[in-house]
Amino acid sequence: MKNQRDVLTLTAVILLVLVTLAGSSKAERAQTYHGTLTGGTFLCDGTPVNGPIVTGTWNVIIDPRTPAQVTLNVFYNGGHHLAFGYNALMQVSFVNGVYIFSGFGDTAAATLDTTNPATFSWRVELGVSCPDQNPYNSLTYFGVADRGGR
Repeated sequence: MKNQRDVLTLTAVILLVLVTLAGSSKAERAQTYHGTLTGGTFLCDGTPVNGPIVTGTWNVIIDPRTPAQVTLNVFYNGGHHLAFGYNALMQVSFVNGVYIFSGFGDTAAATLDTTNPATFSWRVELGVSCPDQNPYNSLTYFGVADRGGR
């Protein structure tokens, strides 16, 4: 009888410890940041060139269980240029509130600075020659956050 009671007490203690540990290690929640694009820089072999006026919206979802998701809705000179959603940006680093992500085999990079105010930039290397094929061969869109966090 005493051994049976000791086994039940030990089992109850183990279950209590497991429940306590499970409750203290909650999964980290996804964070969503979004805002407006306020401009763009267009470059030909690293030299700035005249480009269109860039406006639009951006959205970044950072979920510790999946690659980052980025959505861009971009307007050039007031006309719709592209709607883009990419769900496989890999986090390269996170230092002092600044996330850096990479995608498309390092041809695209996104930087999300979550410090106040939060800012976003999207850089793409187009892989074309300029000015022969295109007036620019890389570009960066940038903007500020309207909302961010959990």
